[in-house]
Amino acid sequence: MLKWFKECANVEEAKELYKKLCRKHHPDISGYDSTSTMQEINAEFKEAFNTLKNKHRANSKEQENNNTAAETPEEFMDIINALINCEGLEIQLVGCWIWLQGNTYPYKDIIKSLGFKWASRKKAWYFRREEDACRNRKNMSLDEIKSKYGCKTFGTASMPKLVTV
Repeated sequence: MLKWFKECANVEEAKELYKKLCRKHHPDISGYDSTSTMQEINAEFKEAFNTLKNKHRANSKEQENNNTAAETPEEFMDIINALINCEGLEIQLVGCWIWLQGNTYPYKDIIKSLGFKWASRKKAWYFRREEDACRNRKNMSLDEIKSKYGCKTFGTASMPKLVTV
């Protein structure tokens, strides 16, 4: 039975919750030894991710166009765990893409190694899987993309903590 992710209705909610839990329980950030807690969260995230992905796949009429189905929980976890200690980054989940802004220069080698690419017109780094490549070559601003697909923004260590009311 799920303890951490039981309220998640879809993969996107699970991803958002995973990021919040990492900021709270990651041993490098929390200041106390929470390795066992993070291991529990990681294992449960994988289980929830796969369950929600399969649920979504079963409900989808167009499995070929389902971008979330090909993504793996490990891929997302690796990216978040690599970026969690990079101070001053603003991480934005926009559709099935991840955008990075903020103080990225000191971490450009880490960002590149994770598969991010630089979008010079948007002045931001982005990550996407090849199968999620945009077929539409319209020249949209980052704000237009966020407006069209929705955006969840998270900060790393030096950014103010998100407070839910």
